[in-house]
Amino acid sequence: MTPDEKISPSVARLAAQQLNAEADQVTVTQLTGDASTRAYYRARAMESSLVISIYSEPFDESDSAMARLERMEAASPAARLTFANDPCAHIEATRLFLEAGLPVPQILAVSGRDRAMLFEDVGDVRLQDWLSDHSPAETASAYERAIELLVKIQEASGLAAGSDYVARHLAFDEPKLRWELGFFFANYFTRYLGLKMDSAMANGVQQDFRAICSELAARPRVLTHRDYHARNLMMTGGAMFIIDHQDARMGPASYDLASLVNDPYTSLGGELSASLIERFIEMKARSSEPLASTGEFRAELELMNVQRMLKAVGTYSYQAAALDNLTYVDYIEPAIERALVSISALGRFERLRELLEKTREMK
Repeated sequence: MTPDEKISPSVARLAAQQLNAEADQVTVTQLTGDASTRAYYRARAMESSLVISIYSEPFDESDSAMARLERMEAASPAARLTFANDPCAHIEATRLFLEAGLPVPQILAVSGRDRAMLFEDVGDVRLQDWLSDHSPAETASAYERAIELLVKIQEASGLAAGSDYVARHLAFDEPKLRWELGFFFANYFTRYLGLKMDSAMANGVQQDFRAICSELAARPRVLTHRDYHARNLMMTGGAMFIIDHQDARMGPASYDLASLVNDPYTSLGGELSASLIERFIEMKARSSEPLASTGEFRAELELMNVQRMLKAVGTYSYQAAALDNLTYVDYIEPAIERALVSISALGRFERLRELLEKTREMK
């Protein structure tokens, strides 16, 4: 086996066992990670491979994610607002998605003491990258498939609600939505831009945030992926796989759709985005989780897009300003632009619009 100092001998042996190979037949290479604290590796033996995820801390794989969350909340009442990337939640979400017939990588083995989880390998081709080599017709077809899978995730709401999985106990409620916009405010305006604003402007923006979050929190909830976009959809052998689903929770039906069709990582164009929204609405009408009102949903989607794009900007800004990771800087402007389009469509949130436009002039 080609050694890697971050892969323990016991994890290396576990990988070799899953690949039905001798240890010296297996090579391990590090993969490019995402914005999380996990590290990823590919273990390969001849024609077979798997992916290894290494978490930041050991964990007990027999534990429930809800029990882990409750212990965190005992130490910090605000833990629910930041609960994410939990390995036991990943195990639970994978079971839930597989039970719902959704294409997610299967978990092959887990060693919590080694901080490791081994997954089915679904390749390196993200939808974001796949788009550059395919025609507009093929792009539309791929995104229609993504819409089909999104509706199927929402149809698993009943499974989630009837389970003991932590996903049913987590939601995009008002405190969570407000926390996300607070994260955006602190990391974009303050940390990334170093912007100083007067109290009237700051209070006006916070008032807009309160309205956005209270209205979205009041909307009916379904199961959401929570980060459904072109970097978390993998194209493998003509099939589409969903990854990074460990933070699944309940939220508005518009949550994942806003992430997909207004994704800062891609440029779908208004016509395709509009047709995908129509496709979603049509499929929801025939699904087990229909929309209560199409008109209300369209307004919700614009509101959700404001929240989602600003949350994304908060993440990109944090990566740049706090972690010196400039990977996501190029996506800040597209996300702000898409938030401003929705603010204009809603005809509301003038203080927020004014401040966002001001910051665009600063860069």
